[in-house]
Amino acid sequence: MSKAKNTIKNKLKTKSPWRKPWIYTGILLALIVLALLAYQLPPIRNRVDTLYSKIYYKFNPPSASVFSPSQQGTVEAIVKQTERAMAAIASEVPTARVSEETPLVTDEVTQTPTVEAPTPYPVPASYTIAGMGLEYQTFNNCGPANVSMNLNFWGWETNQEKMRLALRTHDHDRNVMLAEMRDYVLENTDGLHAILRYGGDLQVLKALVSGGYPVLIERGHTDPQDGWMGHYSIIHAYDDSTQTVTSNDTLLSTITIPYEELMRDWRHFDGIYIVIYPADRDADVLARLGVHADESENLRLSLAEIEARIPYETGRELFFAWYSKGQILVAMGEYMSAAQAFDRAFGVYATLDMGARPWRMTWYQIGPYIAYYRSGRYQDALGLAQQTIDNSREPKALPESYYWAGMAAKAMGMSDDARVWFEKALEYHPGWDLALEAMADLP
Repeated sequence: MSKAKNTIKNKLKTKSPWRKPWIYTGILLALIVLALLAYQLPPIRNRVDTLYSKIYYKFNPPSASVFSPSQQGTVEAIVKQTERAMAAIASEVPTARVSEETPLVTDEVTQTPTVEAPTPYPVPASYTIAGMGLEYQTFNNCGPANVSMNLNFWGWETNQEKMRLALRTHDHDRNVMLAEMRDYVLENTDGLHAILRYGGDLQVLKALVSGGYPVLIERGHTDPQDGWMGHYSIIHAYDDSTQTVTSNDTLLSTITIPYEELMRDWRHFDGIYIVIYPADRDADVLARLGVHADESENLRLSLAEIEARIPYETGRELFFAWYSKGQILVAMGEYMSAAQAFDRAFGVYATLDMGARPWRMTWYQIGPYIAYYRSGRYQDALGLAQQTIDNSREPKALPESYYWAGMAAKAMGMSDDARVWFEKALEYHPGWDLALEAMADLP
């Protein structure tokens, strides 16, 4: 080999990257460090978590799992025995009557009451509340962002980060309930009140908005890729000429929603809403609520409206109707009837196409846990909680499910299991009084 060729060969060897592998090892480590640092930035972390969730649920579809109550037959037998006993008593004592205020539980859950048509509060054909701001939410921060916007409207200076720290138990807490928002306002703001009601409709919505009161509602939302989920919206305008309401949406900017679409999606969450307002306007707000000002009457009318709709609903909307009936009955303290309503809801759920199943439902509304537990159906409460946890990529986002699993296990004498459940609930909701009290009672 010539001297020139050897010179060229030696130069190539000298420049080969594999002659100094530590350089590339260092570059790789630097890239890993940069990626980890980037992941700490909320926008990046949110995108990565969202992508991972989509991949995870693609290969582990939660909608494939169907909850089937195992204790339904036992409860139905008890109900039938009760009915026969009451019938025997009635035949022996002809004058005896069951109070209309305490109806018997039957296989049909409850008798459908008559829905009265309350006198409507006079409202204009359209109205827009001026000065309603918009705060775009960070990842999974829908609730705190909306309550922040609502408080800012009334001059209470805050932001969604402050509300996140106040309302979410940890970074993975996916759901802040309207009741928690109401309680925060009542306990932490001077001069402001907040009320929560069910069965919201266009009449009540217009009466409140036209009085200058933004209405914070919870409604269903179907994403083309992620499926059904819950979403909060503040309604601050309506227009009868276009049949729409307006919301400054924390995800989508200012949007209009047709009346029909609003009512359909709102009914997914029992027509639930809160109104935040200055304390000195109590009388005006209650007047605009009309018959819904009284909480007991509000529940009665909400139940009546749902029961009137059930015979005409089909598919997924029928599932939501039965589920809402259960939620309202839980709020009324009618736990056995509520449990039967949830049984019907889960029965409808099983008939739905997988893509239509709202598998996140128990993330937002925990009525079935309460109903099954209060009805003595501990195995059903535990089974549903376990399924909800197993179906979620982030079970740490569901401290309520862990709590009710613990309560059911405790009731069945499974103290060791209950302790594990409660410890998990406290890990994801530190200092939670209910979990602490329940665990303190364990042997």
